[in-house]
Amino acid sequence: MGTNYYAVTDPCPHCGWTEEPVHLGKSSAGWCFSLRVYPEHGVHELTDLLAFIGKKRIEDEYGQIISREIFNEIVTERSWFETEDLYRTQAFLRQNHAVPGPKNLLRSKIDGQHCIGHGDGTYDLIVGEFC
Repeated sequence: MGTNYYAVTDPCPHCGWTEEPVHLGKSSAGWCFSLRVYPEHGVHELTDLLAFIGKKRIEDEYGQIISREIFNEIVTERSWFETEDLYRTQAFLRQNHAVPGPKNLLRSKIDGQHCIGHGDGTYDLIVGEFC
C-alpha cells in the first residue's frame, strides 16, 4: 500500500484542456520514497524535479494538495519503526530487490534499469513507469 504524488495544473477556463499530470513518485510504508526521475528531460535529482514542474501544484492520488515543504519532508525525512528480522533476511531482500536503507527503511537495489541511484536523504531515484 502506498501513495502516489503528482504535479498538476488546473484546466483552462475557456476550453477545459489541461496538461497531463507529472508523476513525482510513490511513498510506501517502510521504504525510502520512490522519486520518479526523467533523465531524458535533465531530471536526475529532487531539485531537478522540483524545477522541472515549475509552479504546478503537488497533489496526492486522492486529490489532496500538498505544499512543497511537506512534499520535501515526505521525500527526504522518512523513517520507520523497528521491524522484525523477517524483513531483513537475505531472502526477503533478494525477493524484493531491496537493500537496507537509512532510518530503518528499505530501499530499492540499484539495478541501472529501474532504480538508478539513491538520493541524498531517504529517497531512491526511479526511472520508467511504476504505480
